[in-house]
Amino acid sequence: MSLRQGRWAVSAAAAVFEPRLAPCGRRHGGEQYTTEDHQGLVTEDLRYSCGCRSTREEFHDGSVHRMVVHHSGKVLADEEWRGE
Repeated sequence: MSLRQGRWAVSAAAAVFEPRLAPCGRRHGGEQYTTEDHQGLVTEDLRYSCGCRSTREEFHDGSVHRMVVHHSGKVLADEEWRGE
């Protein structure tokens, strides 16, 4: 799917994934959402059926932000790596 807002095109995709190790340590399936603006911004959001989440954002300058949240709401990781 491509959306055009002004001069920016954005692609988005959603997919179901098979059970894999979730942040809580158990195997759960879920949904993966990916968006890309074709200028270098890419976001991947994994939502597990137990409620755990893992998000990774890669920005235009190469910086990366990663956040992992347990289904209880506890943040297990909140990391940022700087690009250029």
